[in-house]
Amino acid sequence: MRKIVGIDIGEDSVKMLYCVSGELKKAVVVETPDNMVGQGRILSMDAMADFLRETAKAHGIPLTNAALVLPSAKMFTRVMTVPAMTEQQLKYNLPYEFRDFLTEEKSKYFFDYSVRSIVRDENGAPKEMELLACAMLKQEVEDYRAMLRRAGFKLKELAPLECAYEALVDVDELSGEDLCIVYVGQQSSHLYIYHDGAFDSHRSIETCLNELDELIGEHCSVDVHVARSYRRTNYNNVLASDYARALYNRLGLEVVKAVNFYNYNNRGRELQNVYVCGGDGDMTTALSVISQNEKLHLHRAETLIPDELLPEEDARLYLGAAGVICEGIRGGVK
Repeated sequence: MRKIVGIDIGEDSVKMLYCVSGELKKAVVVETPDNMVGQGRILSMDAMADFLRETAKAHGIPLTNAALVLPSAKMFTRVMTVPAMTEQQLKYNLPYEFRDFLTEEKSKYFFDYSVRSIVRDENGAPKEMELLACAMLKQEVEDYRAMLRRAGFKLKELAPLECAYEALVDVDELSGEDLCIVYVGQQSSHLYIYHDGAFDSHRSIETCLNELDELIGEHCSVDVHVARSYRRTNYNNVLASDYARALYNRLGLEVVKAVNFYNYNNRGRELQNVYVCGGDGDMTTALSVISQNEKLHLHRAETLIPDELLPEEDARLYLGAAGVICEGIRGGVK
């Protein structure tokens, strides 16, 4: 694909990466308007479409092919092991593997999967298959397609954040090791665990940037919108305040606890590398409590982005957008 725009619609900002023949031409991050995204869900598809179109035009990004990051809240994603079966049998059986998660009739969902590995018996015949499987409402797929069409883009790739990150981990030199990516978000934070270059599991973390905005507002006697601008610009060095450090320490300890729990339940593995994205400023410094654990190594998540897609500024914010472009390339999108 010669031209493509990777789009990541977050709770507090929209990120766009415009690439030509796999080389970055422009990177844009803009603040998401109030009341347009809540808990990872777009509240008005038409308003977001108009906003995407206006943002692209204002920053000289052509309305061309698009690869869109899908919020985890919009899709059920599972790693599962099933008996070896044909493609037709998988198509029939996948809905039953999601029966505890679906809220509508199975006919209303798209189901997809990728084969991770095949276990064979002593005679070499396939015995079991490990899959990464996904389920998503058909109507929501069409809603996203219609949103991008209204914005002037043509949807070419739609991937959940788990898969967008996996596309980056898969080409990284650490792809053979266990690692996790910590996303520090406005309304929620998340931890994505990868084993041998493939997505393993996801954990939600309660601590988020909204909490810090409330603390800044309380200590500086300003409303939450002003507090948010203080955080983003580090006004009067608020990010170095005792209350900000205490919040980041709490977030870091939650990450350490989740990693320890993973290692305890997977005795043959040892997750040591932690990559941090989102947030403000140098998150590896803010979450230094993680590196105080002698078994963990803290990294900037932008080091996972290939050099040809790496923005010069605020690179930590573009992990999802870069990943969904790599996912499209990995999947052979034309």
